[in-house]
Amino acid sequence: MKECFGTIYPDLTQFRFGKQMVGKVFQLKIDTFGPFQRDRNFETDIPAWDECQRCELYRSCYDFSTGKFLMQQFLIQV
Repeated sequence: MKECFGTIYPDLTQFRFGKQMVGKVFQLKIDTFGPFQRDRNFETDIPAWDECQRCELYRSCYDFSTGKFLMQQFLIQV
């Protein structure tokens, strides 16, 4: 299994304002400047996405990454 397996999206459980959250393909950072003032930065690494799609494990990795991402969304909302 590749070291990057399941890491297409950043780990939402590590969210902190002002901290860059990095996945293999998607990155995000949210800064806060007080109530209701947020600077959202979302980036996509297209060369990494192309590399992922060429991988023999792409479909399985994508499914696993998405499942993990959805579970993390649930956990941070509880």
